[in-house]
Amino acid sequence: MTALVVREDLSRRTELSKSQLVGAELCQTKSWLEIHDRRPFPVIEKVIFGSAIDAGTEQIVYAAARGQDAGSKPMQAALEVAARDGMDLPWDEVSAALAGFVTDVLPKFDWTDAVVQPTVRAEIAGLGPCSGHPDIILVDGTVLDVKATARPKEAFGIELGFYTVLTEASGLVVPRVGYLAWVRLKKPYWQIAVMDTTDELRRYAMARALAFARARDLDAHVNEGESAPVNYTLTGGPKGGGLC
Repeated sequence: MTALVVREDLSRRTELSKSQLVGAELCQTKSWLEIHDRRPFPVIEKVIFGSAIDAGTEQIVYAAARGQDAGSKPMQAALEVAARDGMDLPWDEVSAALAGFVTDVLPKFDWTDAVVQPTVRAEIAGLGPCSGHPDIILVDGTVLDVKATARPKEAFGIELGFYTVLTEASGLVVPRVGYLAWVRLKKPYWQIAVMDTTDELRRYAMARALAFARARDLDAHVNEGESAPVNYTLTGGPKGGGLC
């Protein structure tokens, strides 16, 4: 059977990415270790659940972009993710989330010719080579990211800001960005958090990205040729104590 969930191997990626920037926002020390001593991705329920929802909604949007019904493929994709990572999931909730995406999210957008999981690459002054994989780009350039989260999301931030800067550097105007978030409260629901892109969002994203890029480049300079690199530039701790 042909796999439904296909992802690029990012373990050896050298371009600046959204994941690096988000990681540095959460914990600079962890982001430094990611550069010098990358560890396996944690196989925990909330991470695999999010990947399953991401894979299932990808099938829904892929079909909607072609005027089709996804049929059983969304659940097949979610099952494929769980099997790949050896994780059993709350399948009633997975099913409810995928069904809710069809009823509560699909009617809110024009999905015609939308693309899912595109690879976006660009050279950005001050940042160097950059790459990213937004979950969805609509035909008008709107960038959407699918999340499973414990609390509602805000669209303004480094993640969607970087996607805006990156996508526009590749030549496509981005009028809006947003999250399609399955919020896992006692009564879970789909949150649609979309904002018009603004110069403030672009400036914020560039400022944060430049700060990380400078620290990364200085680290590469001071540790060049060292067998045991030392962290001089990304020394901040976790954003919250629960991250350790």
